[in-house]
Amino acid sequence: MKLQKLNRALLGALLISGTMGLATQAHALDINPADSVWTLNANYWTTSQTSTLTTSEVASLINPTSPPELGVAYKQDYDNLPPDEGSAAMYYTTSFSGDPNDATISWDAAAQYFIACPSCYLVVKDGNAVPSQYVFDLGNWDGQESLNLSNFWPGPGGAISFVAIYNNAAPGGGGGGTITPIPEADTYAMLLAGLGLVGFAARRKLSKTV
Repeated sequence: MKLQKLNRALLGALLISGTMGLATQAHALDINPADSVWTLNANYWTTSQTSTLTTSEVASLINPTSPPELGVAYKQDYDNLPPDEGSAAMYYTTSFSGDPNDATISWDAAAQYFIACPSCYLVVKDGNAVPSQYVFDLGNWDGQESLNLSNFWPGPGGAISFVAIYNNAAPGGGGGGTITPIPEADTYAMLLAGLGLVGFAARRKLSKTV
C-alpha cells in the first residue's frame, strides 16, 4: 500500500513539473480602467500630460520621493510608426481594435525571452482625451500571459494611440528594460531525471523494509 501511494505521488510530481512551462500561457490579464478590480485592488495612476511619458516621468509618477530606475521593455504606436521598440520588441505584438478603444499585447510563445517583473508598468495613452494617459502596475504579471486592454476612452474621439511597458532598467544601461530567458528544455529534463532518481531510491528503500 505504501509503495502504491509513493508511485502515485511521484507520478503527480512528474506531471506537474512537466506542465509548469505551459501553464502560464493559458491565461490573460484583463485591464479595464472602469473595472473595480483595478480601481480598488491595484495601483494605477493617471496624468493629463499629452506627450508620451518617459521612463523617468513614469518613475516619478509612481514614486515621487524615491523613483525607481526604469527601462523601455516594449513600446508600440497604433499606426506602427515607428515599429515596435524596446529590449523585448521582437518577442511581443500588439493588435488594436475598436476606435481603437481596445488592444491586446501578446507574447510570442516560441520566443526565448520575456519581460521580467514584478517591477513592470503599462502606459496607455490618448493625448487628446482626459485623462491623457494611464499607468498600471503590472506587478503580478508573469510576462507571458496576454494583456487585454478594453474600454479605454469610450465614445466619440477617444482612442488608444500608444502602449508601452517599462520595467527595471537592464544591466549596463542603454535605456532598455530587463528581459529574462525561458527555462531550457534540458532544465526540465534534468528536473524530471532528478525526481526519477529520488523515486527509484525511495522505492528500493521501501522494498527492503517490507
